[in-house]
Amino acid sequence: MLDCRSGVRRLDAEVQLCIADLRKTLAVPTFERLEPGWAGFEAFLTRSGTRSLVGVTPALAEAFVRSRTSSSARPSTATMHNRRTSLRLLFRTARRLQLAEGDPTLDVVLPPRVVGSFRPLTDDEIASCRDAASWWMTSQRFAASWALAEASARGAELGAVRVADVDLDEGRVWLSGGKRVEPRWAPLTNWGRDALERRLATCGGDGFVACRGNLPGSAGRTSAASAVTAVLTRAGLADEADIRPTSVAAWAGRAAFERTGNIGEAARLLGMRSLDAAARMIGWDWSK
Repeated sequence: MLDCRSGVRRLDAEVQLCIADLRKTLAVPTFERLEPGWAGFEAFLTRSGTRSLVGVTPALAEAFVRSRTSSSARPSTATMHNRRTSLRLLFRTARRLQLAEGDPTLDVVLPPRVVGSFRPLTDDEIASCRDAASWWMTSQRFAASWALAEASARGAELGAVRVADVDLDEGRVWLSGGKRVEPRWAPLTNWGRDALERRLATCGGDGFVACRGNLPGSAGRTSAASAVTAVLTRAGLADEADIRPTSVAAWAGRAAFERTGNIGEAARLLGMRSLDAAARMIGWDWSK
């Protein structure tokens, strides 16, 4: 991996090492969608004379994200978002492999994919947020809050979950619902189950899972919701106009719909009485 004559890491070897690692950790559809971005980035860096990932500056990363396509057209908003996501995953892996020290895309601000609303997170954004949630090594509360959000908990539900509401054996959590949301058992993701298992090991008695200490009422709800927002901020997503904490639950509903092809399953997961409302939340257009 090192050029012994100069001590400079070869860019192509670094990128390929990261891609090989990402191939093992990402879902196949996600990997195939992002792989062209990594190849394009490597070619872009080679043309700029950059010889290692350590040498990638924020300006260089933004220049790639906004660069014209192979047909010389201006990149669409979706293309720019995909490029930025691919770089964030690449540099997350590079940091873990000690090939880079930071993320040059953190200050790359792009227009929202959806104007005037919010959208579900993408699978690769969920992966970035899981990594961000695990950053607080001294507190499992942030990862636990994110795990509940992945199970579709939102609003008051997040702060109401107690230790007794989590069924690790069945991989599910009881969510209390609210004025517009039905109470329900919600399935945990595999990542979420592991995160909650670690959190429950530190919780005493039947305390609140996602709150600081044993906060009741509105203080608990605020504490849990702020943890989800903190994870989005750490992942560099909080400033995007079309991403809100509810985007996590929308991702869960979208995943249920894509898995089953049934909007009713998405509505049940989300605790929603209206199929139309569920479709709007997950970004599915009935008319198409």
